[in-house]
Amino acid sequence: MLRINIMAGFDPTDVQRAAKVLCDGGIGIIPTDTVYGIAALARDATAVSRVLDMKRREPGKPLPVQVASMRQADELAVMDSRARALAARYWPGALTLVVPRKKGGPHLAFQEQGNIGLRIPDDLFCVSLIEHAGYLVLPSANPPGENAPDRLSAVRSDLLEAVDFVVDGGVCPLGNESSVVEVVDGVKVLRAGAITTDEIKRVALAPDEGAVDA
Repeated sequence: MLRINIMAGFDPTDVQRAAKVLCDGGIGIIPTDTVYGIAALARDATAVSRVLDMKRREPGKPLPVQVASMRQADELAVMDSRARALAARYWPGALTLVVPRKKGGPHLAFQEQGNIGLRIPDDLFCVSLIEHAGYLVLPSANPPGENAPDRLSAVRSDLLEAVDFVVDGGVCPLGNESSVVEVVDGVKVLRAGAITTDEIKRVALAPDEGAVDA
């Protein structure tokens, strides 16, 4: 297994080595601004299937996709003024937006549904990896019902043994999963994570736009 230590910083070679494993169909555990996650190329059905199995998640519940920029987000989704207001305030950062898929956009594995979850992580290594390899799925590196790990030593050994590379970046700055907000027909908070519902209300809604559903 490839092991990369970026606790003291990283250089382009570290990104390139991780990107090569991903582009060859591998998966890995990497740090983000929120928690450690299991990374796979979002276009690679076999790799994404491995991640779904590790997360015990059905293909009918697609994983959110990590992008490196608003340009990439616009390639995949249609974002209205409320979604853009949230993105402008919290991206890069701990907010996953669930928004309508863009018709005719790039094909991604297990993303046939009408909506897609997107996030730009506030982590230079993650963003560099996406720029080199492509869109990533990157769910937290824990089974359902267990705490998401904020450091590599907190990741279960069976998960570490199931991947092709690991990246140790020390302790994640936030240590809490992203908030998940659906902006489709109105604004709905699906998971209150690192950003509170009250904050989301203040940013997403003008006085005449109704209420946020928690």
